[in-house]
Amino acid sequence: MRPGSEGAVAAAVAVAAAHGLRSDAPVVLSDAWHVLVHLRPLPLVARVSSALPYPEGPPAEDVVRELAVAGHAARAGAPVVPPSDLLPPGPHRREGRVVAFWRYVEAHGELDAWAAGLGLRAVHDALAGYDGELPELHTADTLGLLASLEPSADVELLRELGSRRPAGAEQALHGDAHLQNCLQTPSGPLWHDFETACRGPRELDLAALVLLERSCGGEPAAREALAAYGDHDEALLEECLPLYAAWIYASLLAASSALPELRPRLDDRLRWLRRYGG
Repeated sequence: MRPGSEGAVAAAVAVAAAHGLRSDAPVVLSDAWHVLVHLRPLPLVARVSSALPYPEGPPAEDVVRELAVAGHAARAGAPVVPPSDLLPPGPHRREGRVVAFWRYVEAHGELDAWAAGLGLRAVHDALAGYDGELPELHTADTLGLLASLEPSADVELLRELGSRRPAGAEQALHGDAHLQNCLQTPSGPLWHDFETACRGPRELDLAALVLLERSCGGEPAAREALAAYGDHDEALLEECLPLYAAWIYASLLAASSALPELRPRLDDRLRWLRRYGG
């Protein structure tokens, strides 16, 4: 486990125990961003805010945002991993952490990309009625990450692209809708990881869906999902691609000082972005 994961596990176990739910064998599923903990043997997963301060780590309120947005989509019947019904899903606050609880859903087989694309449209339809406060695009996050870095040509490129304002009607979005954030289950694909939900045109999520395919190629599943999604504004998607990419690459640039192994891949992506959108 990364430093700080132990505290996240302890916070999740303690909150569950306070509601009469005991986990004897918790396991960390992911600690690359916020910490995701399966409270075994319960069918219960906790999302616990990172111990790292922003911008080195993600904002703790992401956990609250995800619960509000994905919970709304779940109540509307969209194909998302739902909040837990074993206890109040939260948000709970424990020992300086924010904790939210979700139903444990086990992955089952290879992702059905066509069904994932149909599901993303259903998520968008459900979120069209969400009126809670959300960031506009990823602009503030991108600029906040870049403000922590030394000036450079790469920083200036990402600042310019990340400040663009695409046309199109805005609504609540997933915010990071690539296929790694869609889980295949026996009943079909379920979208998850709504921590970076934002407002923008639907094509911003479609840019997330196809960024890897457009920048590197070789991801036919993304093309299939986009085809299944159906009607959209292709010109607006192209406009949103550099905006979304700027946010992703700003995150990688901010992390690269602590993780220098990211730098070669990031340099390749930045060269593509400079040709595509710069």
